[in-house]
Amino acid sequence: MSIEQSSESLSPDATAEPIPVTDDCWMVGRRNPDSTLQCNTYIRTFRQFGSHRNVCIDPGSRIDYDVIKSNIEQLVGGMREVHGMTINHQDPDVAGNASHFCDGNPEIDMIVSQECWRLLQHMQLKPGKLRLSQEKTEGISSPLPFQFVPTPFCHFRGAMALYDPEHRILYSGDLFGGLNRLGLIHLLATEEDWEGIAQFHQIYMPSREVLRYAVREILKLRPKVEIIAPQHGHVITGDLVGLFLERMHELPVGSDLLASEWDRENLSGYRDVLQRLAAIAGEYFGAMNVIGRLSSQDAGDDLHLQLQLGGGIIHLEREGYSALAKTFARLAEGESEEFVESLRIAVIEDCEAYGLPVPPAISRFFGSWTGDESDGGYEDE
Repeated sequence: MSIEQSSESLSPDATAEPIPVTDDCWMVGRRNPDSTLQCNTYIRTFRQFGSHRNVCIDPGSRIDYDVIKSNIEQLVGGMREVHGMTINHQDPDVAGNASHFCDGNPEIDMIVSQECWRLLQHMQLKPGKLRLSQEKTEGISSPLPFQFVPTPFCHFRGAMALYDPEHRILYSGDLFGGLNRLGLIHLLATEEDWEGIAQFHQIYMPSREVLRYAVREILKLRPKVEIIAPQHGHVITGDLVGLFLERMHELPVGSDLLASEWDRENLSGYRDVLQRLAAIAGEYFGAMNVIGRLSSQDAGDDLHLQLQLGGGIIHLEREGYSALAKTFARLAEGESEEFVESLRIAVIEDCEAYGLPVPPAISRFFGSWTGDESDGGYEDE
């Protein structure tokens, strides 16, 4: 499979195959068409003076281990031939297979940040050699020839991106990761994939300021970054690198969405979105039913503190982001899938028109809890 093909929809047979990112770099994780969250594990082969070293970037989720192992065997001959491993942060979807890599090659070099290792050591990992990112590993003899790019609080204090100046690839961890719509599991990003990237960051990143710090550090790298390879979602290439860096610098996330200043700036837009939501529901089961559902205090969600209801009028007073999610939940409860989907589409369209974040409960990227661990516990819609 060529890198051009990896930007297209993958066939069912290709979802468990290694996918090229560029020369000597492959994504070896599974592309799961039934999930909205793909976990990307990369194998990078460094060739110097007639020898080579294979390095794994983020060993990935245990759910995907069989696919990862098979792909590694296909590419380099087996786990014993993986000479190095890096881990951005300690989450199980990123580091879950670290013990398998240590067992597969007891001499493996592992590089992590000090903050990350403080937690990873509780997995009782036993790499052949542990290298902390604060230690310099300069020169061509380095087993892991990356530039270390700290990305603090994106989304862990010790998160560390890696820059490969030879191929101008930034392995960014959760930073620039994104959600995908069901079945759309192509590897290379398109501009339409920004929606899932924004949604992911608004859920998991703490503030716009930490994103801005990371973006500034990335922009300092020389030569300039040409490919961003995150641990989730899609690999960003070409003109989208600069475009997405610019958008990330301005993206409100996490606590920004709760700040009073941000809320005041966007309250008018959320008022219009909420009014359309109520109007659609009113046509479906009557305006008085809408007022009754929204005025009830039995739900315990304090929506009555965010809305003013009187004389058949619904007025959003504050906290539009969370109030919209609560209103959607109340109006959708117990209704048909067709009706709920019509509400969802209306909210997404209006939020996109106003440039407003869509609350996760409404996003097309999430479904309902099923308790079935085989699909991650969620039923995607």
